[in-house]
Amino acid sequence: MPSGRERLRQLIEKKCLIRGDFTLSSGESSAFYFDCKAATLDGECLSLIAKEVLREIDELPTKPAAIGGLTLGADFIVAAVVLQAFETGHATRHGSIVRKEPKKHGTRNKIENQLPRGTRIVVIDDVITSGSSTFKACEAFAEAGYDIVGIIGLVDREAGGTVELARKYRHVRTLFVQSDFPA
Repeated sequence: MPSGRERLRQLIEKKCLIRGDFTLSSGESSAFYFDCKAATLDGECLSLIAKEVLREIDELPTKPAAIGGLTLGADFIVAAVVLQAFETGHATRHGSIVRKEPKKHGTRNKIENQLPRGTRIVVIDDVITSGSSTFKACEAFAEAGYDIVGIIGLVDREAGGTVELARKYRHVRTLFVQSDFPA
């Protein structure tokens, strides 16, 4: 039986890796696409993701109280991680989500479930290409006074995004890199 991480890699390869002609959010063209919503909306995958993300969080030198990211890539991961954390007694029990634009009604929040200034947070993203979505989340959290103690991605497309993120933020990690999957 494969390890949890290897099983997750196999499932991402099977469910999320699509070959064809795609335009990425960065504007670049690609012969493949990682549609990680297929994993984050699957019970087995999401459970494995939560466990593996918590393992990565445990490797960080500063432990976060929260996890968060930009909607929609982070939403399901954040929910799964905080649930898994609660059920296992892990300290990362709070989640926050950054909206692409503030709500135009009600609270007009840019960040859902805004936590107190100084809250230590790890920022999560499903796929990191240029890093622009992750940067947007980090900037919103920093403006709100959060302390960003790490960044975790599910898949690094090895297109320079994690390198750019690491220039500004500490402890950038991913569960997988594009070369973990067959070409």
